[in-house]
Amino acid sequence: MKMLKTSHAAKWILRNTRVSSESLTQSIKLHLITEACPLWMSTPEQCPFPDPYWAFYWPGGQALTKFILENPRNSEKLFLASAISGAKAILANDIDKNALLATLLNYRLNRISLSNTEFSSRNFVDDAGVEELRKFFKDPEKSLILLGDMFYDSDFASTAFKWLKKLKHLTGARVLVGDPDRHPLAEQQYLDRYETKFTKRLLTEYSLPGYVTREHYGFATAKILEIDFR
Repeated sequence: MKMLKTSHAAKWILRNTRVSSESLTQSIKLHLITEACPLWMSTPEQCPFPDPYWAFYWPGGQALTKFILENPRNSEKLFLASAISGAKAILANDIDKNALLATLLNYRLNRISLSNTEFSSRNFVDDAGVEELRKFFKDPEKSLILLGDMFYDSDFASTAFKWLKKLKHLTGARVLVGDPDRHPLAEQQYLDRYETKFTKRLLTEYSLPGYVTREHYGFATAKILEIDFR
């Protein structure tokens, strides 16, 4: 947890975000950059941190969090839902340490215990990472790999699918994805290009509230998909 003890960054997050529960999961409060924050209309130069994507509650993450809360046995926002739903062990992973710091602050905001959560900024998307992750999947039938809003770019999606296939075959864990039908995951012209072939099974689809649609490029729904590999 040493990497999370950055008082300057924590103070900045608390000072420049707003506590909000305006989402699909209104039982969870989060420190977010919203329309009510000056940073909403600011330029990148006005933010001391590069690409603060962790300060937004993206549609796929909202849908996946809602799904976990509604289906606790299927069990940054996803980590909170898993903790609330009683997961025995959680690996909170992001290569941006500020995202992990924001996750920690959101745990505290919702008075959630950290005892079952391990934080890591390790980039696991390589063969060594797959082997290192094996230890976290002690019970394949009850293990999940959760990804929210990860397939925003086709090149990264291609890399992610190769990695996920290896990880799933090694651990047996289910792969659940929350996504509002971004092109790299939804359109056949992209799917045909990927070397790694997979199937998508729709588990559920949520309508997004108007304010979520307005904040996130007009997406009106978000889907929960289970990914399996051929």
